[in-house]
Amino acid sequence: MGKRLRDPVHGLIVFDEKEPIDMLAWKLIDTPEFQRLRRIRQLGVSEFTFPGAVHSRFAHSIGVFHTARTLVKVLEREMKRNEQEFNNETAQVALAAALLHDLGHGPFSHTFEGVQESRGVKKRHEKWTADIIRNPSGRVRPLLEAHRVGFTEEVAALLEKEDPEDIYHAIVSSSFDADRLDYIRRDKLMTGTGAGGIDFDWLIENVRVAEIEIDAPDEDGSEPRRVQTFCLTAKARPAAEQFLLARYTLHQQVYFHKATRCLEHMISKLLRAVARLASGKKGEIKKSGLSETHPLIRFFAKDGETVENYLALDDALILGAIDAMSQAEDADVAEIATRLRERKLYKTLDLAEFGKDSGTQRNRLRRIREKFGDQIKAETVMLDDKAAIGIYAEIGGDDERMHKKLHIFDGERPVEISRLSKLIEALESKEQFTRFYFSDPAERDAARK
Repeated sequence: MGKRLRDPVHGLIVFDEKEPIDMLAWKLIDTPEFQRLRRIRQLGVSEFTFPGAVHSRFAHSIGVFHTARTLVKVLEREMKRNEQEFNNETAQVALAAALLHDLGHGPFSHTFEGVQESRGVKKRHEKWTADIIRNPSGRVRPLLEAHRVGFTEEVAALLEKEDPEDIYHAIVSSSFDADRLDYIRRDKLMTGTGAGGIDFDWLIENVRVAEIEIDAPDEDGSEPRRVQTFCLTAKARPAAEQFLLARYTLHQQVYFHKATRCLEHMISKLLRAVARLASGKKGEIKKSGLSETHPLIRFFAKDGETVENYLALDDALILGAIDAMSQAEDADVAEIATRLRERKLYKTLDLAEFGKDSGTQRNRLRRIREKFGDQIKAETVMLDDKAAIGIYAEIGGDDERMHKKLHIFDGERPVEISRLSKLIEALESKEQFTRFYFSDPAERDAARK
């Protein structure tokens, strides 16, 4: 027997009371740090476009843990096949990291990271996650240390690593890691996106472990670094193509949807305005419509970016403050808050409307920037030119690393899939898109002419 949860993607998820790592996971789920993820949507503002996309990072994280257990079993199988020794303690580190990997996401996830970066604070959610895990005043660290002395640092260090060091890291970060195996299926289900299929059981059956080169040889002639990761057999190639196509489709239709991107820019503008007021003179704070003790004000104030203040932030907190901010004295705060409350989005102009030709789009971009320069500076017209869609596109991450690319066996050698698949090769190059968001529909119409 044990604890059970029902999940729309995985069905019944069982936490076996005979498995120490399962019981640790159950206790971790009950901590305030993990429960906070109930109040952070997996897809941020996508529900404004896809009404069913209300799933949380709480549900996703549990799904990632469940999927990570499946990958651990695959790893046991493959290490036995290769006559290698399986390290259960290292596997437990990966399982705990899989469960806790999203603890550091802020409200509206990558949008909040962008706000912080614009303020000169380049601290990604992975670092926040590690800080939350290590926090001596938190509820996570004591549970990890009770499991095994030093376990906290092992888990936090794994989540901070950018490059893999062994096959266990692939469970948490690779082309076939537990995170994407959950979010692709979950986001596809909850948004109703139909294109692209995922034959999960067949993919898992055909997972193998092999070494790949993760960087180019050094100029001094030394050998490139090699690391073990998950690869797929040749007969799983059609399923692998569909897996990547499903991911591509989600980026195209959901993550980079024009309304979603517009809302993200509007929320970014709102939060930057609040941050400006919070970090200014004391009298400025009142212009935000929020009290001096509001968690957003505390966090954006000087020296306010502590773990405690960060954990007080979530989607629900900000959405719950929309009404108060709509009454703000500051024009930017009041305007955006009112628009969000009433779903009055800025109007989008996508340069793709003028055709695929890059020269035509560049000319149109130049003309619009010249004509609406003052509005762009004032952000009544917002320019979105930082996103591109490709088969390996990844929101908020680095998609160029070799261990993040899918490898298929070509004979005895693992090869990056685009070298074997014309379909994937055709989608590998990134398609840049450029959009403008206009507060005044008449200006959008004028920009079209």
